[in-house]
Amino acid sequence: MDPRELIARFHLPQLLSSLQFSYNNTSTPILGASTLLCTIILYTIAKMFGFGSQNEFNVMGQTVVITGGSDGMGKAVALELSAKGANVVVVARTVSKLVTAVDEMKAKAANILKQKFHYINADLTDPVECERVIAEVTTWNSGAAPDVVWCCAGFSRPGYFVDVPIQDHRQQMDTIYWTAANTAHATLRNWLNPVAPSGQMKTPRRHLIFTCSTLAFVPIAGYSPYSPAKAAIRSLSDTLSQEIEMYNGAYTQRHRTDAPAADVKIHTIFPMGILSPGFDNEQKTKPELTKKLEEADKPQTPSEVAKISILALERGEYLITTNFVGSIMKGTALGPSPKNSIVGDTMLSWLSNLVFLQVIPDLRSKTFAWGKQNGIPGSTPAP
Repeated sequence: MDPRELIARFHLPQLLSSLQFSYNNTSTPILGASTLLCTIILYTIAKMFGFGSQNEFNVMGQTVVITGGSDGMGKAVALELSAKGANVVVVARTVSKLVTAVDEMKAKAANILKQKFHYINADLTDPVECERVIAEVTTWNSGAAPDVVWCCAGFSRPGYFVDVPIQDHRQQMDTIYWTAANTAHATLRNWLNPVAPSGQMKTPRRHLIFTCSTLAFVPIAGYSPYSPAKAAIRSLSDTLSQEIEMYNGAYTQRHRTDAPAADVKIHTIFPMGILSPGFDNEQKTKPELTKKLEEADKPQTPSEVAKISILALERGEYLITTNFVGSIMKGTALGPSPKNSIVGDTMLSWLSNLVFLQVIPDLRSKTFAWGKQNGIPGSTPAP
């Protein structure tokens, strides 16, 4: 790709300008900070385009289950994986949207004569339904378990904590966290069931993918009904990424009778705003303060998010962001999470911590000033 196209695509001049403020009131030399920033940008671009990487997520001929696959990001993922030769099952509640998604996947298939597509109507807040989905997919797939399960189900209905009824908080936790946890539980119980060794061809690595949000890294006022559920998914992902290694270790000893059929890798995607019907609904309840605080978030299309996420999966990444601002947010909160790159993520953390020396006080200051000027929600602003 032409360097000028890269610069335009990633809005680098604007990005450098927007980050400049973080250094104005610190003792860090601008030159050193700029060098670090440019190094990280170039490294991120190289990683995003897969330079020097092998494909760790080849879905050709594999069976993929996508929850929330009838709309938004889930549907975009389904279409992209169809174009890469996967057999895809989409799961959601609305049958009419599921039928449309299957028709569109068939139209985009790499080889319609070899690929197959299916949909399942289910309420994934019910763990029994999740067990049914995995069992139905296995039967449909000639008795073989799915190779990839990607959890995309969920919705956001922002609002201030005390103004949102507690049952709405619970509903978002159920629809965001528990649909993912229920699906993961049913999937892993299937995948990790011990099987006897056989002389058959080795089963390809399996992938369990969660869809989270950068709000799991940096919460924003007005998202209290939503961001805790996303933070819970991130915590579940980190826990499972460690726990799964016990099973992967057993898998390497193929003479054992208590080993799973394949090794498993966990991934989590952290998009920012996505231009979808869900985003439009989100805007209806989103406080004006929240819109002001997230002005730096330039929403991406579902297709953009899907393509970037899949490229990162093909590089074998674990925690995946879909734009540079999201990566900066991730850098503030990596903590003990497994790193995609020791060097790259370490440099990213250094830069992020410098940037957020100013960002967090700025968010708090803007929130304080908003209350000072406008009062509490529903009140009459002071003259």
